Amino acid sequence: MSNKYEYKKRFYDLEKEEQWLNEMSEKGLAMKEIKWGFFRDAYIFEPSDKKYVYRVDYNPDMPVLEEITSPYVMFVTGTYKAEYVCWANGNVYFRKAAGSGEFPPIYTSLDSRIAAEKKQLLRTLPVLLLFLFDFFYILSDVVGEGDLGKLSFILIFISNIGLLYCLLMSCRHVRKIFELKKRTEKSEGSGYER
Repeated sequence: MSNKYEYKKRFYDLEKEEQWLNEMSEKGLAMKEIKWGFFRDAYIFEPSDKKYVYRVDYNPDMPVLEEITSPYVMFVTGTYKAEYVCWANGNVYFRKAAGSGEFPPIYTSLDSRIAAEKKQLLRTLPVLLLFLFDFFYILSDVVGEGDLGKLSFILIFISNIGLLYCLLMSCRHVRKIFELKKRTEKSEGSGYER
């Protein structure tokens, strides 16, 4: 029976997620699957003597029942001699044994990266609105006739932290979308796409 390790995380940046997976591989852990979670996903790892290079790409159109046989997966696994790991939350995960040849980033296009950032932004907005509504509700109760005492200040503080975090994440995604769009415009002007 093999040991399994579970790490609960949520990434809003494909490059950071890829970097973290590669760091985990350096520690001797190979990712097997990802289980979706409402706030955080569960990354399942098993100990491995092999070191891998992981690559993550955004592909929301991937048919769930035909993951392994999809033309996209067959193209990546055939071209780079990589192994398909899983598909989760619109992201496709591949790996290749370290030292068995080059495995460059596989982002299909800048447009797909912009779509991934927009998806992450849309994930953040409902939480942002919830914290914003919560903040004003608590504030109206404190300023109005209600008196929540010390509890109200604790709730406002927690609501402000959540609101600030979601606002910063939303701004980061919007900034990244604009940066990617600028790169798209530059690459269209020069005749090639990075």
